[in-house]
Amino acid sequence: MNNSQSSLRTRSIRAFTLIEMLVVVAIIVLLLAFSQPALSRTLMASKLSGAGESLMGAISEAQQLAFANNLPVDLRFFKTPNGFGENAAYRSYQIFKITQVTTGMGVDAIIKEVLVPSGNLVNLPENILIVADDDLSPAFQGEGLPDTRDDSGNGYSGVQGATYQAWRFMPDGSCRKVGQSQNQMATLTYQNLTQSFFTITSESGQPITVANLPKNFFTIQVDPFTGKARSYKPGF
Repeated sequence: MNNSQSSLRTRSIRAFTLIEMLVVVAIIVLLLAFSQPALSRTLMASKLSGAGESLMGAISEAQQLAFANNLPVDLRFFKTPNGFGENAAYRSYQIFKITQVTTGMGVDAIIKEVLVPSGNLVNLPENILIVADDDLSPAFQGEGLPDTRDDSGNGYSGVQGATYQAWRFMPDGSCRKVGQSQNQMATLTYQNLTQSFFTITSESGQPITVANLPKNFFTIQVDPFTGKARSYKPGF
């Protein structure tokens, strides 16, 4: 046997057979299948944590804007359905400075509030929402206010028929819930500390309540007297 034939035989003995290759591929597929749920949970937890921290930052920004500009500042949370038109929940938010404009003179003068957007609308990550449940988000109790604006039929959220809830941060540091406007001015109410929180979690395909709340959730509470926010993340 010459050297070339011996070398070829050695390479053929050392090579993987088709069956061995299939076994290796099958093992890899099984490992990926077993690790996929854990990986998905990790990714979802990361998205949820990021969304919560971003909201904490928005609350802090609204408070600082109110103090720096000596103006009330609203943080609006917009309630819209999912992509299939179901399960309405709070899926976006935006900060607004509140200024006052006077029209008319004397006894006919009318003072009304004007919203000045500060930054762009922020959408929560896909499959992340603020729960629209009175027990998990008592800060947003009620039907909310219609999301409208003079120059667009879809309001500030860009979704037709959307509603919103809002917190107003005052220059003195306090925070109040915004209610229905009267005589062009919004009504403002203090909420008890035990009622001034809301919950962020992942979407489950059905309305979320205390009974089916996912393990991972992010709760934010705002002190109505100081405007300071704190978070609670038991599942992380």
